[in-house]
This record gives sequence, structure tokens and C-alpha cells, in this order.
Amino acid sequence: MDRRAFLGVLTGATAGLAGCIEGSVRPPIAGFPAPDNPDPVVTHGFPGTVCGDPPNPFIGIEAVLEPAVGPDWGGLAVAEKYRFGYEVGPGLSADAYVVGVERQGAARAYPLSILWWHEVVNDTLGGDPVLVTYCPICQSGMVAARRVGGVEALFQVSGHLWQPPAIYSFASVEDGRTFGVSATSGETDVRNSGNLVLYDEQTGSYWSQLLARAICGSQSGEQLRILPSTVTTWGEWRAEHPETDALLPPPWSKTA
Repeated sequence: MDRRAFLGVLTGATAGLAGCIEGSVRPPIAGFPAPDNPDPVVTHGFPGTVCGDPPNPFIGIEAVLEPAVGPDWGGLAVAEKYRFGYEVGPGLSADAYVVGVERQGAARAYPLSILWWHEVVNDTLGGDPVLVTYCPICQSGMVAARRVGGVEALFQVSGHLWQPPAIYSFASVEDGRTFGVSATSGETDVRNSGNLVLYDEQTGSYWSQLLARAICGSQSGEQLRILPSTVTTWGEWRAEHPETDALLPPPWSKTA
């Protein structure tokens, strides 16, 4: 079953799925091989062969590469799918759930309704490169420094899913590397299921979103540096951070 269609079955939101895969999809980097060099944990997860598969550009989930932000969504004709059932008003609904991040005195809200569709946001906040990710199947969020080997990196959606061993997923949540969040109800439990696999364009290594760890390629076994974040509503976040801005959905933000 198609990955995005499967999500639609889980949420009952199959309407509008076609819009997710319309248009051009960025192809893999020319000559991009499968990353190989698996972390030992890979063989204990599912599928244990994920490192042998090159990125799949046809999955239809496009990472945000060039984010656009604004004080609100006011005055913008935002597509209904990014409203996610919240009351349509002059801006982003006060009840909409967001992942809030602060860096170097700057605050930004990342609406879950955008993360649900795009899963990966490459951003810069307060001068720091920031990676914001969400896996709808696992209901797992992860915010980290957007660096690989100390160098600023760009992350994409590989098109693959990989389920970590349950004990590793549990440890990741307990250590605060990942957190449970629902796009419609806020904080929740993480599901140990098929999980978003990212890759960084610099090395081609695969990264488990749920473990915040490289599982294939030259960075195998390396951990991303986790950054503090908050799950709350847009109304609550804005009340506590009056100078905040918010991520805007496509077409204002540019995707892969």
C-alpha cells in the first residue's frame, strides 16, 4: 500500500491525498547509490535490508528546503489541507497544534498541519541551522541541529520506512531525543512502527527519525544533537512568545 494512502486510512483523511503527489518530484542525486555500511541495529529492525535501497523519489513527500515565515497566516489563501479541520479564520487557528522552537532569542512555530504533509523542515533560526521533523505513522517529533559531522547539512525524505527495535525506540523517548505528538490532539504516545528515514545530501547517509541516529552510510551510528522544543497550540505559544513567527505552508515555503 502507498505510504501516504496508508496514512489516510489511519486518519480517515483520504480526501486530498492526490494533491500531495501532484507536480514534479525532485529526483535522486545523479548516481546516488544505496548508502550501505549499516549500523548493527539495522538488522534487528524492519526491514533489515533498508540500507541496500537507494532513495525513492516517487513517494510524494517533499521536505521543506526553503522555509517562509510570517507573523501569522492572515491574508493568505492557505490550501484547505493545511487547515487540518481547524476553523478557517483570518489566520492560523489559535487551536492549531504546533512545535515551538527557540534559538538565540528567536522563536518560531511549526504547525503540525504542515509537518504532517512534509515531515522534514530545513530551517535557520537565530542564526542556527535547525531540523524539524515529524513522522505521522509513529506520531513522533524530533528537533535537532541541522549538522552532519559539524557541517551544516540539508535533509530529505528518503521514501523508505524502517521500524526500530522497540527497546531502542523506548530509550529514544526516555532520553528526550524524540517526543510523541498528534497533529489533532497535541502530546501523545509514540508508536513504534514504520518510521521516517531521512537522508542528508552531503553524505547520502540514512537517518532514523525516531532514533535521531544515522543507520546507514558513512555517518552510521552518529547521533544528531537534539534541540529543545515545545508541543502546544498556536494561541498558547503566541501568548508566551509575542515576537514569534510561524512557518508558512507551500507555495510560500519551497519544497524538494
